[in-house]
Parts: sequence; structure tokens; C-alpha cells
Amino acid sequence: MEYSFSITGLLKEAFDRSEGVKGTIVGAFIIYVIVAVLVSGVLEIFFPSADSIINAIIQALISAPITVPIVVGIFFLGINHARGFEINIPSIFDYYGMMVPITITFVLMYVCIMLGFVLLIIPGIYLAIAYSFAYPLLVDKELGPWEAMELSRKTITKQWFKFFGLTLVSAIFIIVSAIPLGIGLIWSIPTVYIAYGILYQNMFDGVEV
Repeated sequence: MEYSFSITGLLKEAFDRSEGVKGTIVGAFIIYVIVAVLVSGVLEIFFPSADSIINAIIQALISAPITVPIVVGIFFLGINHARGFEINIPSIFDYYGMMVPITITFVLMYVCIMLGFVLLIIPGIYLAIAYSFAYPLLVDKELGPWEAMELSRKTITKQWFKFFGLTLVSAIFIIVSAIPLGIGLIWSIPTVYIAYGILYQNMFDGVEV
């Protein structure tokens, strides 16, 4: 699981490898946004998030079993493309069979990260980055929720600042690319997902856990 990478080098490789799959990843992301907006709209009727933070938390917990498996599916578009497999949009729905462990992982991560933010913010930022690979490890390595979270955390901690830098650069890349009517997202979104897919492949493929 020891693997070093260059942020700019990784993003350049991911950008180059996005050729031919941009439409698939962007299309999958659009489907996720539509589902998330619809679910949020329905929940807003019963639990208006503006009313209290409790309602916002309730919304997040109720929507998780519907939206998070799609998030996992999009993550695996990047991973499977990095592995050299063909990818397609319908595959993002393949992970509903693991809805229960995925939702449990979401809840555990949500609680830990929120507690981290309560404890002077920095622990929350640390965990938000450190748990980046919890979902794919849960599915790919067939680990339990806590095992997946801990393996992700322990592995990423070894070069946490580099992962933080990647997250920051990726966020800036996406935000800047969205400025011209969102057109640049056609390049930025696939690049970021493929970059994380390349990282996951190089760090965990072939590793017994």
C-alpha cells in the first residue's frame, strides 16, 4: 500500500486517459445530481432544512440509502476505467445490493467527521480526507464498514498532506471549470474521478487485506 504520486502528474495522466469516457462519467454524474435534487426536494417538504440543523441531518440520513450507492457507482467508473475495463452509465446502479453496509459506512463516517469538526475543526478535515477510499474498500475488498474506514484512514495518513493537496487542487479545478457556463466540467469531472481511480488501483489492487 506504499505508493507515492505527484498531484500534477496524476491529474495530467487522468486528463489524458479521460479521452472516450467523458460522456459516460459526466452523464453518470448528471443522473446523480438529478436523483439527489429530487430526493432532497421531497424530504424538504417533510423536514425543512432551514428550520434546524436536526432536520438537515435527518435529510442526510434518509437520503443516504438512495444517493450514496450512486456515488459509489461513479467512483467505480473511475476505478474500473483505470483498470482498463469498459465502463457504462447503468453500472452506477449496481451497488444498491450493498445498500445496507454502504449506508452504515456513511453514517459512521458522518458521525466521526462531524465530531471531528466539533473538536476544533482540524480533526474533521483530517477524517474527511482520510476516509476518501472507505466506500471502494468496503465494496472491492468486502470489508466491514469500520474496517474499510480504518484501512483508508491508515493508508492515506501516511501521505495525508499530499491527499489534502489533491483534494484542494481538484476542488479548485472543478470550481474554475464551472465558471464558463459549466462547459469545463466536461473535462474536470472525469479527470478528478479517474485520478482517484488511478490512485486506488495503484494503492490497493493486488493487496490482500
